[in-house]
Amino acid sequence: MANLKSISTDKQEQERFALDKVSLANKNLHLSIEVREDTVLACLLDKDKTQYLAWASYNRKDEKNANRPLPGILKEEMLNVKCSGSSVVFTHNSAMLIPSSFFAQESVKDYLKQQNLIKAGETPCSDFIKNNDCYSVYAVDSSDYTLLKEKYPQAAFRHHSSVFVEYLLAQHKSNTKNEVHVCVFPGYMDMVALQAGKLILYNRYPIQTANDFTYFLLWVYEELKLKPQDSPCFFYGDIGEKSDLYQLALKYLKNIRLAEKPGRFTFSSQLESLPAHAYYSLFMQYLCI
Repeated sequence: MANLKSISTDKQEQERFALDKVSLANKNLHLSIEVREDTVLACLLDKDKTQYLAWASYNRKDEKNANRPLPGILKEEMLNVKCSGSSVVFTHNSAMLIPSSFFAQESVKDYLKQQNLIKAGETPCSDFIKNNDCYSVYAVDSSDYTLLKEKYPQAAFRHHSSVFVEYLLAQHKSNTKNEVHVCVFPGYMDMVALQAGKLILYNRYPIQTANDFTYFLLWVYEELKLKPQDSPCFFYGDIGEKSDLYQLALKYLKNIRLAEKPGRFTFSSQLESLPAHAYYSLFMQYLCI
């Protein structure tokens, strides 16, 4: 097991873990990266032991709230550990799901233009979601995409929608109940609704206030005619049991909970204190590439 040591960072950074390069040498490692609007997250998985050894968060803003260039972040130690595999997931920008029977690779940019989901300076992309036989179509910042492609030419690139939907369908394919899964980010939330293990909804909703959050959450239950007592809601991302958002959801739905750690993996002792639900999309991406 790698010998990790917690170190302090500036106020603009979250906690990260220093690496003992000697302990990591000769391990079969996978590097997972999640690129958010203001943050880059990363973790290292020992593939042979299926154990996460390290995690870090790099803020894309400096102390003066100025943009911190991605090339500087990509020089960080954890992002340069020798690994046998790597993957990159983008969270920003909405995605749309298109059934395979209607999908054409050469039309990806047109799909996005029709829904106003692509802007100047962005690259159109698509991912195949095997468990739903569809494609997730989305756009990413061209500068970020080019830099990461050059840095990790063999990496698998995905959008959060692809990873979230793929993972949930795989994990709950034998479930007979209805469920709602909500991943909260600053400014928006991704929602997936499953009916007896089948996808009946994926969408992203903008949330600027707690009222926005409550409105969209309850709207999904009402629109899909889901009974709160029989259809549990699982939360991921920037939400905790003591947060205002969680308490609001509890007020109206009752049958809610935070997602538990992925059962397929273990975590080094230094990572046990991490709220796994907050970084679920980072820890589960290895299973969806």
